[in-house]
Amino acid sequence: MMVNNINCSTFTLFLEIFILILLAFHGTCSLNSSSRRVLSLPGFHGSLPFKLHTGYIGVGKGEEVQLFYYFIESEQHPETDPLMLWLTGGPGCTSLSAIFFEHIGPLSFNYTGISFNRTTATWETDLPALQLNPNAWTKFASILFLESPVGTGFSYATSAEFYSTTDIIASKQIYKFLQKWFTEHPHFAKNPLYVGGSSACGLIVPFITQEIVNGNDDGTGLQLNIKGYVLGSPLTELNGSATTARIDFAHRVSLISDDFYEATKSSCGGPHWNVSNADCTKNLNEGSKVFDLLFPEHILEPKCNVSSPIIWCRKNYNLIIDNWANNIQVREALHVRKGTVGHWTRCNATLKARSYNMTLTSSISYHQNLTNKSIRALIYDGDQDLQITYVGTLTWIDKLNLQISDYWRPWFVNGKVVGYVTKFSNSHYDLTYTTVKGAGHCASEFYPHESSTMLRRWFACKPL
Repeated sequence: MMVNNINCSTFTLFLEIFILILLAFHGTCSLNSSSRRVLSLPGFHGSLPFKLHTGYIGVGKGEEVQLFYYFIESEQHPETDPLMLWLTGGPGCTSLSAIFFEHIGPLSFNYTGISFNRTTATWETDLPALQLNPNAWTKFASILFLESPVGTGFSYATSAEFYSTTDIIASKQIYKFLQKWFTEHPHFAKNPLYVGGSSACGLIVPFITQEIVNGNDDGTGLQLNIKGYVLGSPLTELNGSATTARIDFAHRVSLISDDFYEATKSSCGGPHWNVSNADCTKNLNEGSKVFDLLFPEHILEPKCNVSSPIIWCRKNYNLIIDNWANNIQVREALHVRKGTVGHWTRCNATLKARSYNMTLTSSISYHQNLTNKSIRALIYDGDQDLQITYVGTLTWIDKLNLQISDYWRPWFVNGKVVGYVTKFSNSHYDLTYTTVKGAGHCASEFYPHESSTMLRRWFACKPL
């Protein structure tokens, strides 16, 4: 009996300790319940040599919108390095585009194995191999890749009605997401914070940055250590100025002749450009015949023809990423919730066409508001991009009425000219604008090393 009593007492004590451990473990997990570490990925040999976490954070009154994210810690000094929220354009294009194709993340696809099936007229590929990217921005910064707006990538809503949204609503949800993410990850709260994005995100990144600044100033939100914002090939205005900028750009890069340019400028009332009259429209249509032969995101390439077995097409990459992200093992490795997203596509065309309402027609006023704050901005364009031209970007930057502190000059990597840079500033605000020579839309896709060097220098407040 004595032995039995001792055994029962020992067992009871062990059980109580075990329950306490479980409760403590549960409490620890609940503080960071949205984030799960990804140790390996299909297509990559061995364990990932960097820290990748994925997760969901619910926003909205009842957390009806579940935003999916990838968080990759800096491989250098994650405790002090900059932390950047990165958004992909579209709207509705996945963050995996930035990670894999824009070479911002630590992995890229190995493109061997892709072939054209002449019978079905489709491109075929097995699950591609993954390889390390030596030019990853995560070498020197932690990056939080967010799938927004809802319906993008693996983000989803709990019912159909919540897929209908606007850019203002989605931007406020992103701000709420940041508040909750930093609450769950307080050890990153002191890191310098930047908001970045490409293409269509040019309309919302300044708005989100202003939301953060306002929240800090009025004390309505968690204090975030916001230092600036980064924009690549930014869409800034939804009006005719982009068309006129394309004509000026096309002339500068010799896509159209001097005679045609002067005739078009005359018929369209240049230099202020009135594109509403018939002669102007006729000339613009003639010019578009030249443009139609070229890939608008990179005019040094022919227009994409995805069914051609001969002409290489950059959009063939979509097939590779679609195969990868729709693979069951990949979704399990990324901790994607089962049953939340059906067939995955790189860019959600339905969202862009039907459920996402673009009400921000210009972000210039938000840039102007931020010029009154102690904020830094980096704006960059590929100089072979017809979609968002560097001519158009310089035109709207001029509207900010900033002083030039460093005049237009070349910048170099390994002794070669890789672009041209100029700096604008006032007593509070600092804007660095640069081109990346030979690059197209989203410059890091075309020149990853030069783009990575650009950002590394800018983060360190060094001249490009």
